Amino acid sequence: MAPLTGRDWVQRVAALVLVVLVVPAVMSVSAFLQDTPIREGEPSPRTVIAPDLIRISDPEATEREQRAAAEAVEPVLVDDEEARREVVQEVRDVFARVRAAREPGDDERPPSRAEQIEALSESVAYLEEEGIRRLVNLSDDDLVEVREDTVEIAQQLARQQIEDGEADAAAEQQLRNELAVRAFPDGVAEGVVDPLIRQAAQPTVRIDEEATAAQREEAAAEVGEVVRTFVGGTAIVSAGEVVDEIQMQALQARGLEGAEPWQWLARAIALAVAATAAVGFYIRAYRARVWASARKLLLLAVLYTAFAAAVQAVALLAPEPTSGWLFLVPAGAVAMLATILFDPPVGVLSALPMAAVVAFTAPSEPGVIVFTVLSAIASVPLVSRLSARGDLRRAALWSTLGYVALATVLAAVFEGPIPVAAAAGLVNGVASAVIVNGSLPFLESVFGVLTATSLLDLQDRNHPLLRELEQKALGSYNHSIQVSTMVDRACRAIGADALLGSVAALYHDIGKVRRPYFFVENQFGIGNPHDDLPPEVSAEIIQRHVSDGIEMARSSRLPAEVVEGIATHHGTTLVSYFYRQAVNAAAADTKVDEAVYRYPGRKPSSKEMAVLMLADCCEGASRAAAQHDRNLTKADLERIVEGLVTDRIDDGQLDEASLTFRELKIVQDAFIEALVGFYHPRITYPALATERAEQDPQPAPSSSAYDGASGGTHTRQPNGGSPGQHQAPSAERSGPADPA
Repeated sequence: MAPLTGRDWVQRVAALVLVVLVVPAVMSVSAFLQDTPIREGEPSPRTVIAPDLIRISDPEATEREQRAAAEAVEPVLVDDEEARREVVQEVRDVFARVRAAREPGDDERPPSRAEQIEALSESVAYLEEEGIRRLVNLSDDDLVEVREDTVEIAQQLARQQIEDGEADAAAEQQLRNELAVRAFPDGVAEGVVDPLIRQAAQPTVRIDEEATAAQREEAAAEVGEVVRTFVGGTAIVSAGEVVDEIQMQALQARGLEGAEPWQWLARAIALAVAATAAVGFYIRAYRARVWASARKLLLLAVLYTAFAAAVQAVALLAPEPTSGWLFLVPAGAVAMLATILFDPPVGVLSALPMAAVVAFTAPSEPGVIVFTVLSAIASVPLVSRLSARGDLRRAALWSTLGYVALATVLAAVFEGPIPVAAAAGLVNGVASAVIVNGSLPFLESVFGVLTATSLLDLQDRNHPLLRELEQKALGSYNHSIQVSTMVDRACRAIGADALLGSVAALYHDIGKVRRPYFFVENQFGIGNPHDDLPPEVSAEIIQRHVSDGIEMARSSRLPAEVVEGIATHHGTTLVSYFYRQAVNAAAADTKVDEAVYRYPGRKPSSKEMAVLMLADCCEGASRAAAQHDRNLTKADLERIVEGLVTDRIDDGQLDEASLTFRELKIVQDAFIEALVGFYHPRITYPALATERAEQDPQPAPSSSAYDGASGGTHTRQPNGGSPGQHQAPSAERSGPADPA
């Protein structure tokens, strides 16, 4: 950044005074009238917004959280080995009783089945009579097999962790799984095994009361002190809300319970300083040209001051804060002006300080705060692509419709008066149109800011740089005119900034005026100076027109965007003609450094500059092909364009641009349409008899063209071929062509 002059310092100080003193003073006008004291236990007379993060301890909430944390701890369970043994032992005991019932008595006589049933009915009372009968009827071998299977089922059940109250469910699941895969005698599974396992099932784990209590105490101790938080920009207390103890402590922590009027101004200044710092850091980091211009900073400060005054006027004239008329705040107008006078990012950035002003002035109106942000952001695209004054009228229409819809929706969402909000949105749109159209010419003139209208001025062919290009490098001038037309068509087709692209195209080759005759399009009736130069020297001369153009553009104070077009229209492409010449001339064991033959510029990073790069090379190649073949067809031009676009993609020249493949196809189609218009087939006029006598017995067709002829004879040149073959003969004949 150049050293600051005294005038720069005055403008910067004026901008700072506006944003940190004048704006806060304006913001405090309505606040001075609303500083009513707030008392605990009474309805608040106003809404108070937290200026920053406020944290107040809440003992009751802390106790509740600790209690909840302790209750959330699961009981500590330990294995109950005794219970596990009892599950299996219960099953074994039943089968032991069955075996005992079969043993002979004192008289050595085996008991009858009826006696066995009677004995088991007393010892195994939970079995039904049918189940006992099934057990008694089993043979000794079957009884042993049933016993082993049932004991195994019980052992598997005992291995599970069964909590209190889960025994029945565990037994049910175990029986469902085991009975499905085991084969028991008829009726034994249902009558014996099922009730026996259900009877034996019991919890196999128990709660360790001491360990559980210890863990719950630990969980409660880990709960930190609960703090009630009031985030900056949110309401501590709303108007009409009864103030509780915590809210009162938060108000007292920041002196908001009823401060002296001068404290409102102090808070407004603090807010203004914070907003100014945020905006300033952003502009310095990402909008260096704005930061370096004292006039632009002063202009930005004037816009914000005017907005603060407008907000205060609306707030004071509105019947009440919730009446809906606050949707009159002209955030969209300021955002549009910032976009036109600076660029879209600054237009979007303007939403931040404007939202801060509205939030400070009307903290109880979240709908208006949201409207400020959304209307500002939505207004930016409406004026981001201005190409004529008429575009402002269209932006005014769409913004008015948008403000009405946005105000209506936000009033409905935040329960405001919808009809009044819609009317305010309508008035806002009309007023914004008047503000933008009325103030824009004045601001452009007073602050000397480049806008779309300034670009229209640069498009004038009488600009000194364009006049110099026409006088010293007529071929390059004509080439630039054609490239500008191609860029304009292509940018319009993909929705890019056609005005910026076409203006950048007009100036992209102005560096050639320094050495015009080293470029083939300017070599009319002269020898080729490259014939006597080494390839690396010729390549350097060709490459230098980019740096020369940048230097000339900056000396003439062309906009940075136009300079960017000059710097990137070749990217880092290869000056292939001289590179191939060097490779062919080099010894077999010598490697030619390709970097020497690449442009030292940078790759295009925007759609407009990428389109300019492609248009430049496509027009140059098509022009060279047309010099070789006067009757190029559309198919020839398609092959040229598609081949060059593919080469640029493969070479990585479009890696930093934001063009999609779909947009590239649209760009190619636009180029082809334009090139067909430039290099359409031309008829050959018949020669006069006297001329024929002086010519070769087999003369070549005349090169004269007849534009617009229908039915003319389109004679192909004998050396015609594919468009890809047209460039080399042209270069060999007239000298190396600029790869553009």
